[in-house]
Amino acid sequence: MTPATFDRSAQRFTQITLITLLAVGFIAGSSLSLVIAAVMLGMTLIAPSYAPQLVTYRALVRANVLHTERVSEDPAPHRFAQQVGFGVLIIGVVATSLGALTVAWGAGLLVLTLALINVTTGFCAGCFMYAQLARLRG
Repeated sequence: MTPATFDRSAQRFTQITLITLLAVGFIAGSSLSLVIAAVMLGMTLIAPSYAPQLVTYRALVRANVLHTERVSEDPAPHRFAQQVGFGVLIIGVVATSLGALTVAWGAGLLVLTLALINVTTGFCAGCFMYAQLARLRG
């Protein structure tokens, strides 16, 4: 629970990228977008330096197209939210490989909806879950 400085704008950029990718994939009927979204979010968790949306974001910041918003707060709830989103996207990828497209798109649209709520209102469902679980642990 140590506060750390992180870039809130990079977080929003990642969410907007996921929202766009999943929405376009859903409209186009391409479940490949679920796989790409899962890979992108997985890379954000495992190797953020190589995540394509963060590489793009850093390039846009360096070119003065986007500006950073640095905040100091505990990154654990946000990381937990990313892990939950990644897990849900993995369920979508597995469901796609099994031919259960309704389940796959249910998972994808859940991630899309929660990311959209976070971007537009600032409410992070994963952060809320993290706080409730921490409260239950004592």
